[in-house]
Amino acid sequence: MDNKNRGSFSGSIGFILTAIGSAVGLGNLWGFPYKMGANGGFPFLIIYLIFVVFCGVVVMALEMSIGRKTGKSPVLAMGEIGRQYRIVGWFSVLCPTIISGFYSVLIGYSVRYAWGFLLEIFGGNGFDGMGGGDFFGTYTADVTQVLIFTIITLVGCGIIVAGGISGGIEKFNKVGIPGLFVLLIVIIIYNFTLPGASQGLTYMFTSKGMEMAGTEFDFFNACRVAAGQMLFSCSLGMGIMITYGSYMKPEESISRNAWIIPAADTLAAIMAGLAIFPAVFAQGGTPNGGVGLLFITLHDTFTSMGSIGNIIGFLFYVLVIFAGVSSLISLMEVSSAHFIDSSEAKGKPVSRKKAVLAMTAIIFVLSVPVCLDMLGGSAITQLPLVSKIGCLLDTYDFFTEGLMMPLAAILMCLIVGWKKGPSWYEEEMEKCGNKIIGKSFFRVSIKYITPAMMTFVLISLALSYLGI
Repeated sequence: MDNKNRGSFSGSIGFILTAIGSAVGLGNLWGFPYKMGANGGFPFLIIYLIFVVFCGVVVMALEMSIGRKTGKSPVLAMGEIGRQYRIVGWFSVLCPTIISGFYSVLIGYSVRYAWGFLLEIFGGNGFDGMGGGDFFGTYTADVTQVLIFTIITLVGCGIIVAGGISGGIEKFNKVGIPGLFVLLIVIIIYNFTLPGASQGLTYMFTSKGMEMAGTEFDFFNACRVAAGQMLFSCSLGMGIMITYGSYMKPEESISRNAWIIPAADTLAAIMAGLAIFPAVFAQGGTPNGGVGLLFITLHDTFTSMGSIGNIIGFLFYVLVIFAGVSSLISLMEVSSAHFIDSSEAKGKPVSRKKAVLAMTAIIFVLSVPVCLDMLGGSAITQLPLVSKIGCLLDTYDFFTEGLMMPLAAILMCLIVGWKKGPSWYEEEMEKCGNKIIGKSFFRVSIKYITPAMMTFVLISLALSYLGI
């Protein structure tokens, strides 16, 4: 498809950093390290890596192959394989759009906290003198303020996406992702100088972490948690890698990138744990998951460090913003690329800027109810389905991570692995003389192992969200 609004990556480094940016997100920074400690430590890490290899690497390579072979965004790409498969593409477009509706709100939280610590550095009152729990409760209940920071987030990300692939998204990630790793290293080095920081390592890498988190080891639950974390963390089944694959140059090695990106994502998640838990335990804190860790426990942790804590807190939330924005622009690009491609296919092309503006508006509309729900503190939470799951944010997450993402991944494996056959994707992976790293591994996994494991993910996640 000859469409000047689509663009392409300038080279291998740009693609890899952008794909890593998509994978490294908010869930890595608190979800993975907490889940690792609460579910067995090192044994959990091994289980997670098994899912990454047999699902993450495989589906990532498959999605990139579909994208580059068709040169189109998810709906049209799957439609080219067979018109009846367009529904799989729709899952991969609706999913990132819905996720963006709550992801933008969480990044907005991080912007507010970074601003708060910046004010504290210069002698201001960034948090109204309140502790972590009190301030978080006050802030989330202030819907107007939450909406303002959500709008700031969406406008900023919209500007980046509107700048195009090489001129906007790739340019941000070439600075943002190295910057993210540098900030992680700085915070980790500082944390290791704190007395009692070794407890953070004990929590993450030994079975004692379960005692600290007040949990017991359950192999099935550890598998379920690891699978869910892998699915979201590797950006599978949400059309991102199909979309980015459509911008890849023919000489790029798909199989090499499919191994590098999940490895870098896992490294970032482990480093995030080293940037969080040594500080938490050094200050006498206790681990707790979810937004409570990111916006309550860590707020109190940094505040207890004195003036240096304001600097570390500011750097940490800037890091969270980098991670969140790099993922959100990927989510927004999927939706925008669909708008551009579908309009072109209908003979009514639209500019990238108009497509991004339209999708940003849709995402904002989806984010408003999340802001109004106040993480479960409104009448919205009392709606039948929402009350069953927990809050509106969790409900969005249930339909995307719990249903659409694993279902899309399963169907892609079945369609390509069984209907089209290995030659269909191997031809794309071997373009320009590239070798497939693990050719037999991909053949067996795409056809048998990955669909079976992803079916486990689908069933277990659906049951877990429903409290079963």
